[in-house]
Amino acid sequence: MKLLDIRLARDDYHKRIGGGIPQGSLILIEGGHGSGKSVMCQRMAYGLLQNGHSVTFISSQMTTVDFIYQMFSLKYPINKKLIDGSLLYIPVLPLISENAPKKDFLEKIMQSKPFYEKEVVVIDSLSSVISKDVNPENIRDFVSFLKRITGVNKVIIFTINPEELDRRVEEQLKLASTIIIDVQVKPFGGDIKNVATIVKYNFSVTNYQKVTVFRVEPKIGFIVEITSIS
Repeated sequence: MKLLDIRLARDDYHKRIGGGIPQGSLILIEGGHGSGKSVMCQRMAYGLLQNGHSVTFISSQMTTVDFIYQMFSLKYPINKKLIDGSLLYIPVLPLISENAPKKDFLEKIMQSKPFYEKEVVVIDSLSSVISKDVNPENIRDFVSFLKRITGVNKVIIFTINPEELDRRVEEQLKLASTIIIDVQVKPFGGDIKNVATIVKYNFSVTNYQKVTVFRVEPKIGFIVEITSIS
């Protein structure tokens, strides 16, 4: 199985996740507010772009300008990638009106074919745009749609905050996912660490690190800690 390369010289995260991202993966990154889900998506997206892959990034968190500033603050410049078309950035707010049912968002992204022309699609955060308005019946068609996209060797990465979702919806998303990464903030000695735990990994072709401890620093970005947490 082909791996999409996310290698960056400044960290070894590609090794932690098994050398890259397997084609056809549906990756769920879950965690609470401030746990590091978004920066993990940004690290993956930038690594993919730097290694010649194309990415659609759908965000409920930031405008296009905010996203550019955020990536620059991490020393992940993406201006040229936006200009040459290898990165398509989609802020969610223009797609749905404030008073529209959030289930309409699922219909909009299923009907928007340009979103899925790139090799990888990132949705950050899925739970904040579908919320508890979406029930298991609404999500079933969406999950089937995601599986059809990954079935043609595309990769989809999406984040959720479990507290924002109906538990049955969360379970369906987890069952469909081929990789699940749980991200939490944990105390370690006198400090606080971000901890990413791989709880599910289908299609692994090489060894991967189950637990990755990381931090984020301005002008440096995503930094893998060489340490362990019990």
